[in-house]
Amino acid sequence: MIKGTQEQEDIWNAIENSDAHIFVNASAGTGKTFTIVEGAKRIGNQKAAFLAFNKSIATELQERLPEDVEAKTFHAFGFAAIRNAGVKTKVNNYKLNNIIKDLLGEDYHIAPLKKLVSLVKGSMLEGNNKKEINKLIDEYNIQFESIREEEIAVQSIPAILTLCKTQTHHIDFDDMIWLPLVSDYPLPHYDIMFVDEAQDFNEMQRELISRCINGGRCIIVGDKYQAIYGFRGADSNSISMFRDKLSNSSRDIEYYSLTITWRCPKSVVEEANRYLDSNRFVCSHDAIDGTVIVDAPFNPQRNDMVLCRYNAPLVGAFYDLISQGKSAYILGRDMTKGLITSVEKITKNKHMGTQEFWALFMKDFEFKHAKLLEQNKVNQALTLEDKRDCISIFVEKTTTVGGIIEEIKRVFDGNDKGEIMLSTVHKAKGLEADNVYILATDRMPHPKGGHEENNICYVAITRAKKTLLYVGPRPGINY
Repeated sequence: MIKGTQEQEDIWNAIENSDAHIFVNASAGTGKTFTIVEGAKRIGNQKAAFLAFNKSIATELQERLPEDVEAKTFHAFGFAAIRNAGVKTKVNNYKLNNIIKDLLGEDYHIAPLKKLVSLVKGSMLEGNNKKEINKLIDEYNIQFESIREEEIAVQSIPAILTLCKTQTHHIDFDDMIWLPLVSDYPLPHYDIMFVDEAQDFNEMQRELISRCINGGRCIIVGDKYQAIYGFRGADSNSISMFRDKLSNSSRDIEYYSLTITWRCPKSVVEEANRYLDSNRFVCSHDAIDGTVIVDAPFNPQRNDMVLCRYNAPLVGAFYDLISQGKSAYILGRDMTKGLITSVEKITKNKHMGTQEFWALFMKDFEFKHAKLLEQNKVNQALTLEDKRDCISIFVEKTTTVGGIIEEIKRVFDGNDKGEIMLSTVHKAKGLEADNVYILATDRMPHPKGGHEENNICYVAITRAKKTLLYVGPRPGINY
């Protein structure tokens, strides 16, 4: 057997010899994946599964886990249950679009209602629970085109959920998890389940796990300080909610920690600990000193990582780097559709000049932005500002609306190949690099963004293995 730290040995011993549920608080870079993979090798003859957050992680884990331990995503679990129930279905991510259009007409603005439906499913709410649905609208800053459209949205939720449940010939991404739960399809049962990134789960995901163990054990690993996905429905207190859910079982709950980071040098650990109010983590015994530079010049080289809380500074940095003849790319493509939609909402005339377009865009922006601030929807106002700043860069690069769209595609739809990776902090979670640059530090954390903004700073800082470079002042802290 592999020899680990005392923290790891304690966890492995508990996995092997205890009957309790196990919660592991694992700070950044503390070897949590290694720890739980090794733990999975010590469970003996038990039916086990490892729940991974995405397909690539599941594939990687399956190669490292014992053959009799399955590594699957939430969606793989759910989709298998649907198929095993004898439901013949195809994946169609436009299913919800079609349901809303059929129900409310072609002119209804789909985007905010789609987000609301996803949040309702993720929270496992009943469609007629209008009080809780209205709370979701406020909590997640969902902006409808008018008060009337918001009222229509809330009223339509029961019918939409019914259609999502009954129209099983097609399913979308959310349905893969939600449908087996609300339709009571038989789920696979496991004696023990290993669960990673527990801080990022919603109620739907926690319910799926609970039903899959159904009397079995859970080994749950997470870090509340890395909870940064609240905007998409993850519960910021997911770990404690998980604990409360499992406390109803007959099993005890035991708590362990991984506090020794094998990734970060001493100076980076000291910097990251500024954002932790408890469970402070420490360096390994052989950690290098490392370097933290404030107001650093922006000069990334091959294999360096460039991070930002926002997208617009990344776009500016991308153009700056390629103008220097450097090879760079922006990680992820999910911004493309949103930016193009923002452009096309103003005009579908691709021949319109950029000056005329920009005047129309800013008029629309100022109206929507003022409305958001009036409603104290800070996060949504920030998102809108970021889109404006992105589009302003593209406006300067071309002369027509069609040119703006092509530039958006060129920047965000690259082949994810290049010597320098640029990424938002959210997309970079789980990644690391020797040298990490952080842009727009004067806007981190946003003072009205609460503790999740602190978490974003913590995640960004802990990507660095040698040198952390703030391209600006040292970020503050939300208290």
